[in-house]
Amino acid sequence: MHKHTKIVVTIGPACEDKEILKQMVQAGMNCARLNFSHGTYDEFTKIYNNIRELEKELNEPIIVLQDLQGPKIRIGEMPKEGVEIEDGSEIIFSTKIKKYTDGKDGEIPFFHAELYNFLKPGDRLLINDGRCETKITKLEDGKIFAHVIEGGLLTSHKGVNLPDSDITLSSLTTKDKEDLLFGVKMGVDMVAISFVNKAEDVLDTRFLIKDYEIKLGLESEHPIQIIAKIERPQAVENLDSILDAADGVMVARGDLGVEIRAAEVPLVQKRIIEVANKLAKPVIVATQMLDSMTASRRPTRAEVSDVANAVIDHADAVMLSNETSVGEHPVLVVEMMADIILTTEKSHYDDLDMPNTKDKHLSSENAITNLSRTLAEEVKAKAIVVASISGSTGRLISSVRPNVHIVVATTSERVQRQLNLSWGVIPFILHPCRSIEELVENSVNYIKKRHLVKTGEKVIVVAGEPVGEAGKINLLEVREVK
Repeated sequence: MHKHTKIVVTIGPACEDKEILKQMVQAGMNCARLNFSHGTYDEFTKIYNNIRELEKELNEPIIVLQDLQGPKIRIGEMPKEGVEIEDGSEIIFSTKIKKYTDGKDGEIPFFHAELYNFLKPGDRLLINDGRCETKITKLEDGKIFAHVIEGGLLTSHKGVNLPDSDITLSSLTTKDKEDLLFGVKMGVDMVAISFVNKAEDVLDTRFLIKDYEIKLGLESEHPIQIIAKIERPQAVENLDSILDAADGVMVARGDLGVEIRAAEVPLVQKRIIEVANKLAKPVIVATQMLDSMTASRRPTRAEVSDVANAVIDHADAVMLSNETSVGEHPVLVVEMMADIILTTEKSHYDDLDMPNTKDKHLSSENAITNLSRTLAEEVKAKAIVVASISGSTGRLISSVRPNVHIVVATTSERVQRQLNLSWGVIPFILHPCRSIEELVENSVNYIKKRHLVKTGEKVIVVAGEPVGEAGKINLLEVREVK
């Protein structure tokens, strides 16, 4: 049985060896995430080359997703033993120092002067994933005076969240721009941008990618896709416009769970998935999905339920972070996630209600997409065979979640990889065809070799005439496999 929900795996020291990467692909990994908050260019290059070699060896498309760090806010250098701050005390953060001072004020370094003008009294300043909570009382001469609501031990470079501050800075830092140039040159398939606030952040990144491609002589009709990470309240508010601009979205629950109330995160997750599904854009659910397996061989029951519920909610993909990048059992955790996915999908609790095909506002492409699922169910077809040059038709079929294989033929390796993030899609390379008959014959031969269908079974064909012309979906028919 092939799983429909895809698995994104973060690559790090625990799993960067080629043999471990191979085992993870065989266990169900579809996408390799390179986290540019950590690692060197030499390390990323080695991982990338190993993945491309494994693609050929295993005949499996593997997405390489570059995840940019974004404007991560951190406190500066603290004493080695840390500094304990007490509940109810008053503290000062300074944008003018990089190292903690032991004077009577004991100022804490916060050298993000570019953020100072976005802060105001009453805003919360959270440190170390929200474990320490302070509220700003006064701003004066580059200093931030704050009241400690919940204290704790502060050590160097702990992350800071500002959930009440309307920060409008670009989501791309100087480091991100340098890393993005490296990623474009290396040949990544997708780029995830962190701390997105608005659609313009996505558009700016798209412009920069295009500019880099021109300068490097790497222009392609099938561009690198952009995944917007939803981590801030502003991104939740601007979700519709961000999704219009992006190619996909990630529910990045780590920072999101600090920036908004924890109780809201499950509801926001469901809303993001629902909106992404309607727009036929892949959505990844990320962070702490099987976190206990970083050290343990077994997940908690709550973690298993978390993964299963993401599948039931119709996420395209679920993601592993520390579990694989620095965990003790990277292959085992991928196997566990695949098992949860398969078990949940087999139950059919994840079946999506059919949209109304009589809706007068549906485009012809959407109507054919919806009918392809209905027809597959009526004739008990084993697969929907799709021709998709850009991948958009494959994603449209995926968005209605038919309970059959979605086999998508394309002519581009990059599109093939990008399609491998979409729910249920089995993408493959097919040389250009001159007729529908040739397209169907070649596609059916491929899926027979993969043992997805047998002689005498039915498939649904979704294509366009003339063959090979992008943006044309005008053919829907039933074919019997011969």
